[in-house]
Amino acid sequence: MGTELLVVGCSHRTAPLELRESLAFAPDQVLEALRLARHEKVLAETMILSTCHRTEFYSLTADVPRAELYVHEMVSRLKGSDLLGSGPYAYAYRDRDTARHLLRVATGLDSVVVGEVQILGQVKDAYSLACQGGSAGVFLSRLLETALRAGKRARAETEIGAGAVSFTSAAVTLTKKIFSDLADKHVLVVGAGEFGRLAAQHFAGERPAEIVIANRTRARAEAVAVEIGGGALAADLRDLESLLRRADVVVTAVASGHPVFDEEMVRRVVRERNGSSLVFADLGVPRNVAPTVSRLDNVFLYSLESLQTIVDQNLARRRREVPRVEAIVEEEIEHFYLWMRGLQVTPVVKELRERFESIRAREVEARLRQMNPADRSAVEALTRSIVNKLLHRPTTQIRMIDADSPDGLLRLDAVRELFGLDTTSADADGAGGAARDGGGEGLDGTGEKP
Repeated sequence: MGTELLVVGCSHRTAPLELRESLAFAPDQVLEALRLARHEKVLAETMILSTCHRTEFYSLTADVPRAELYVHEMVSRLKGSDLLGSGPYAYAYRDRDTARHLLRVATGLDSVVVGEVQILGQVKDAYSLACQGGSAGVFLSRLLETALRAGKRARAETEIGAGAVSFTSAAVTLTKKIFSDLADKHVLVVGAGEFGRLAAQHFAGERPAEIVIANRTRARAEAVAVEIGGGALAADLRDLESLLRRADVVVTAVASGHPVFDEEMVRRVVRERNGSSLVFADLGVPRNVAPTVSRLDNVFLYSLESLQTIVDQNLARRRREVPRVEAIVEEEIEHFYLWMRGLQVTPVVKELRERFESIRAREVEARLRQMNPADRSAVEALTRSIVNKLLHRPTTQIRMIDADSPDGLLRLDAVRELFGLDTTSADADGAGGAARDGGGEGLDGTGEKP
């Protein structure tokens, strides 16, 4: 086939954060780049995947060297300089390696933290932008369906996404060992920095009765409360003891030279709680909660060390699943290339004739079993003649298709879909098919956030 897949980009594996931030494309910039690519016609089909951790240009092209150079020129025009450059930051894969790379991205194998799930949703969003920009054709559409199916299979068939792999999500996991349901619990988050914000997001997902964010700067606490939504409240640190009296779960993430919750304060509050449990998750460095509070009745303290144990166990569990996910990737790639090999003129003509002959023979067999051999032979000849006449013009037109052009690929794929010639489906009559929806990846600061 004259056209090839190509990906050019950089990621957390090859480029520093500063470069990735400068290279990142907002949705409107993606649409502008797609408009240029469509107008200048160097790339037949194009998709741009841009997150905090990667910016990648996927394309279908008949001239790989020219297409790779064009991506660099496009970056120069839109960003003021070729941020991808010719150094160690950029990579380029072609053909099967491009497909393998996208599937590894979609399954979380190429994420900062193995198995993170937000990237699958981001792949789907990138494809939606490509469709919106008119730059996704039959080839990329099929590849994206394959990638999304691989990502969903990885999560359904393996434990690649199982378990908490961040301190904030681990805090939720351990808290739920004490309170199985947080629907009637009050959560206090002390600190509105990155850890505090992420902790508030994770606990908000459990739909507690109340979330309060307390911070030295009230405006920052209010901003996080608005971001969290769901009635989250903001408060001042000077009200800490009264806030503690109302709380069932306390998450701390502030920079302080001494504990913001000492044993005496907690002891006073515990006396008023009538034996109800109080959970602390201390994310502070140095510690925000005095270690001795764990000696108090019905007080549970989780430190960074205990949270780290949970994270390490879950990461090891995910890494054990990598070979199984790699196998899914390779299986889906084989399905994709089986379909791609079918986008040739001769296989399409052959499969079309075989499909019609199969239908003809089945119908004849079902209806003419009682006929004598002579009559049956006549019917066989007549029905074959009819099928040949019906297929003469379609097969003539199919043989005129240029399978090396994007338009030709589109026409061949339309023929395959029209006549049910999808060799990758579970049923020759069109059952089965590719998954078309994605998922999401974690909010713990290690996933691929936009």
